[in-house]
Amino acid sequence: MLIAPEELTVVVVDWNLPELTVRCVRSLVEDGVPAHRIVVVENGPTDANWTRIASELADCVLVRVDANVGFAVANNIGARTLPGRAYLLVNNDAFVHRAGSVAVLEHWLTRRSGVGIVVPRLLNEDLTLQSSVAPFTVPMVALARASGLSRLVPNRWQPRVSTHWDHASSRAVEAAIGAVMLVAGEVWDDLDGFVESGFMYAEDLDLCWRAGKEGWKTWFAADAEFVHLGGTSADRRWTTAERSERVGLAEAEMIRGHLGPLRAAAALAFIRVGLAARVAYFRAKQNEHAAESCRGFLLGMKKELDGSATSELAPAPAIQVVRPSAESTDARVSQAPRDMKA
Repeated sequence: MLIAPEELTVVVVDWNLPELTVRCVRSLVEDGVPAHRIVVVENGPTDANWTRIASELADCVLVRVDANVGFAVANNIGARTLPGRAYLLVNNDAFVHRAGSVAVLEHWLTRRSGVGIVVPRLLNEDLTLQSSVAPFTVPMVALARASGLSRLVPNRWQPRVSTHWDHASSRAVEAAIGAVMLVAGEVWDDLDGFVESGFMYAEDLDLCWRAGKEGWKTWFAADAEFVHLGGTSADRRWTTAERSERVGLAEAEMIRGHLGPLRAAAALAFIRVGLAARVAYFRAKQNEHAAESCRGFLLGMKKELDGSATSELAPAPAIQVVRPSAESTDARVSQAPRDMKA
């Protein structure tokens, strides 16, 4: 049985990019999602941007968080605001490209036994493929990735080794980048949504990993397509090196959290060696941008999450919820966001 319109909750998180958020929401509505089932979480908006969102997306559920609490926390707040049978999490820089894509995602979630997460094919702005499916970073995968051999692995063996897969067919996969991700309500509730230990990055891969451990499959739907711009918020907040460092730290923490000490150490060691080699290579080629990106990732891979990495999540923010009926609720969160429960 397909998910009824009133059973689907869509969460879109924005950090002061209202033009993209409006475009994203409108593409979802045009694809059949009722506007009142879309939760737009404004993560630390300016007054001007909040006014614009409130005016142009008045038919949606609007959540204003007075501080930028990060990607995971904001999505969890959005999901708790409007419970559903399934949660469609959409980056605000992702837009429906193929008509009927939301229905396709719902079809795979409800018609395929054991599927708990469904992701679509992602396209770049020029409509070229955006590789999004990824394997879990176990030592073998880390070695292939570090050595560069992952690019030589035949497509028929993908995507178990790397992201270098043609994304041509619908199938079960290990994990995927979650620019667009449909999650069964049962899975979301059992896993308590995204892990909130970090500010941003790897939450999507971690969710797939945790779901897999509970026996749920992640499904890639080749017949659903979204255009994803990528990096629109992060590029305004951090330099390339800073962003890469945060990605590296988040991935390292995810690996440590899911693998035993020896396997995690091996995987991280392989990745670090590969990154060090890439830094040297790109510097020799005088490609400083690529070298800085790899260097930032390497620095992140050498760190461990501590209090300073999560300090951005405190103090607890004030939250305002405005529903399409014009009912407005102001709430002061009494605990830090990572401790908020439904």
